[in-house]
Amino acid sequence: MDHLLSSAGIRLRYLCDRSLLNAVDVPQMLEDLAETETRYAMSWWFAATRFDEFDHVVTAVDEATGRYVALLVANDGATAQETFLDLQAAFVIRAMRGSMLMRRMLAYAISRISLLSSLPRVIAARTSQPICYHTLAMFAQAMPGAVIFPNPDPAVVDLARAGLARRIARRVAPTHAYDASTGVIRGAKLSGPTCFSRLAQPRTAVERMFESHLGASDQMLVVVDLNAADREAITGQAEKLVRKRWKQPHAVAATPVAQALSASGPEIPTLTA
Repeated sequence: MDHLLSSAGIRLRYLCDRSLLNAVDVPQMLEDLAETETRYAMSWWFAATRFDEFDHVVTAVDEATGRYVALLVANDGATAQETFLDLQAAFVIRAMRGSMLMRRMLAYAISRISLLSSLPRVIAARTSQPICYHTLAMFAQAMPGAVIFPNPDPAVVDLARAGLARRIARRVAPTHAYDASTGVIRGAKLSGPTCFSRLAQPRTAVERMFESHLGASDQMLVVVDLNAADREAITGQAEKLVRKRWKQPHAVAATPVAQALSASGPEIPTLTA
């Protein structure tokens, strides 16, 4: 299933069929997405990855050049009480940063999945990168009734979402301790190459939350709860987000811009806006 962002000349493609996933040109994808700072860590992730084992893949390709500019990968997950979309990895080239491309890709995934099966009511991601939280928070702000957990304000205690997150943590990291008060899964980040250094001076509340609560081997479980709105409101807003007026990427410093989100990959930022 394809959707052309005509004003940007970028084609989004949703893949869930095993035969189509097997046909993905992985070496070309790696060549297009890996940049100097991320090549080693991304090569590690791609080498350990079989695309036909993922439930949902969204690619973004530049129509003019035929090159991949972004990738989003997710699996289906379930607790005893609910299903959730388990984000596994997100990669985007630096030139696309600030374009809202990743949020569009997540919205596109929600839209396509809802047509083929049940609508994802919960989105979960394991990360040690504040930018991942920022991107999911901005996605949540665009969706009706969506709530993100954990909240960077320590005074806000959301017991219902804490319980939801705890159930998900038991499924995605059953052998690791989970701290519901902070959203942290202890020791969940496996060893692997990295090109990320911790923030020397956290500036935002989200950055301070990550800096205060995460140890070197920890990950934060970020959960977006979409249960408050009905199906039509969510899918309608997802479609609007996909078709929203294209925002030109802004110039950024040479920082890594890719994120392997699950515990099975390296930490290479970032799930970007």
